[in-house]
Amino acid sequence: MGPIDKIFWMRIGFGVLAGIVAGALGYLSFNPLAFRGTGIGFMIYFVSYIVARFSIGRHLPPTDFRKMITTGMAGYVFMFMFVWILYNTFAIVEQTG
Repeated sequence: MGPIDKIFWMRIGFGVLAGIVAGALGYLSFNPLAFRGTGIGFMIYFVSYIVARFSIGRHLPPTDFRKMITTGMAGYVFMFMFVWILYNTFAIVEQTG
C-alpha cells in the first residue's frame, strides 16, 4: 500500500472518530448548538493533515504535497456525517425508549 492509500484510509478512520466525538460531546439534533459539531469535524480533519504531514508526508515527493490535503477529503466528510447521524439516531432511540 502506497503513502497516498495510507492517507486515504487514515482519513476514513479519522472521519469515524470525528463522528463519534461530535456525538459523544452532545452535539445531537435536539441540541440547539448542534451545528458546532461541524467544528469538531474541521478540527479533526486538520489534525489528520498534521498526522499525515509528519508521518507519511516525508515519504512523498514535493510534487504530491497537494495530494496530502485533498486525498480522502470526500471519504472523510461522508464517514463523519454517516457516523454522526448514526450516533444521533441511536441516542434518540435510547432517549425515547
